[in-house]
Amino acid sequence: MTDTAPIFAEDDDSATLRDDVRCILAECSRDRGLAVFRDGARGAEIEALAAEVARRLAPRIGGRYVPKRGDSDARARRDAAVWQAWNGRNGAQIMRDFAISRRLLYSILSRMRKA
Repeated sequence: MTDTAPIFAEDDDSATLRDDVRCILAECSRDRGLAVFRDGARGAEIEALAAEVARRLAPRIGGRYVPKRGDSDARARRDAAVWQAWNGRNGAQIMRDFAISRRLLYSILSRMRKA
């Protein structure tokens, strides 16, 4: 297999990674602040770059948990609100109100106690 041979077929689950990368690159091409896309990328260029990035990225992340990166400020506000709402006996209500698991609730409480 050469270095440029595709790792996945079109119907493989890894094709989803290529599509995700393509969407991200398309978003980046609209962001004029990125030096890579200053001249504007065309659809075919984005497709080719997405396939190459996905091909190289797939073996590196395969089987690994990749956490979703969210807004850390929103998470901090949620944690503070959970801490403020906590009275020691209302865990079930907090889990419902904030749509969080028991494990996350107690993780938040532990972090807030240490802070």
